[in-house]
Amino acid sequence: MSIAQRQHIRFSLDIPAIRQLKYGESVETLLHQISIGGCLLEWDENIFVGDEIRLLARMQNGNYLPLNGKALYIFDGIGIGINFMDITKFEQELLAKIISNSLRAQNLPLQIDPFDQPKRSFSTESETDAKMLSEKETVSGILDNILTIHE
Repeated sequence: MSIAQRQHIRFSLDIPAIRQLKYGESVETLLHQISIGGCLLEWDENIFVGDEIRLLARMQNGNYLPLNGKALYIFDGIGIGINFMDITKFEQELLAKIISNSLRAQNLPLQIDPFDQPKRSFSTESETDAKMLSEKETVSGILDNILTIHE
């Protein structure tokens, strides 16, 4: 999924969770690149695109937030892109608290609202060129002033 398609800001965090397997077993895992709409799950060669996944994200009070997801894409050997399915507003708010608590625990000063949408616009080449030209003109002007003072 491209950045332009994302609906929620992703956070580069490692959130402890449990993945429940088909036959009742549980596996400890980490949720990476998490947002209130999805995450990057640790790699598992037994998960395929379209598979539904049951996750339990650990909350600060020791309880777990149940999340149902679907594997949207696979990065071989790296991770699995998960979209949270049927997540309620209340569950999103709890997930936002998990994200905020994790940011705070890692002393990350950046306080971003997990409900914000990612920025869609990036500088175009012409904007970047204009900015560089402007900076070059500024530096050139400063140098001209310095050289003129000493003449």
